[in-house]
Amino acid sequence: MSLTPAGARDRITLGLALLSFAAGSMDAIAFLVLGGIFTLAMSGNTIVLGLAISQGHFSAAMHSFAALLGYVAGVSVASLSLAKSERGSGWTLGLEALFLASFAALWPFAGDPVHSSVVYGLIVLSAVAMGLQGAIGRTIGIPGIMTVIFTSTYTAIVGDLVERTLAGHRPLLTGLAAQQLTALAAYLGAPSLAASSPRIG
Repeated sequence: MSLTPAGARDRITLGLALLSFAAGSMDAIAFLVLGGIFTLAMSGNTIVLGLAISQGHFSAAMHSFAALLGYVAGVSVASLSLAKSERGSGWTLGLEALFLASFAALWPFAGDPVHSSVVYGLIVLSAVAMGLQGAIGRTIGIPGIMTVIFTSTYTAIVGDLVERTLAGHRPLLTGLAAQQLTALAAYLGAPSLAASSPRIG
């Protein structure tokens, strides 16, 4: 059964929201529990890595480096899958879900993750999953929407709103803008839920 244009748009919006929620959750958990690193936001993680090295905090640097390697591995695997298979997106999403489930399964055994060797397993599982997601986000092909990097999304929303206001176009909020805001809301809501968890907050 084929979807109507509205149905397809709603399905895409839901998918974007779920991916964004996963992204926000992982970055919040990694930052709050895994030693102040990021397993998704590699710009921030690179800064953390550089600071840790310059200050001689080599344990923290190893955590950031593990996240970077995991993310690169995830992007690499997803890029191969998306290039070689017509069902690459589905396979990659399934693999991401497997890595996130493995993260959740390992979590109860972590104790105090930062002071345990288990922390590297958690970091790598999370970072690989986010690398897989980053590659998927790159192939979605909707301008101004990324499920892992939101600077461009903020820019697209504000720029489009100002342009439509100046041109007198109505409605000011387009379907694309609604999708962008849905993705942002899911991403911003995830850290609040993650921080409220008894194991994290």
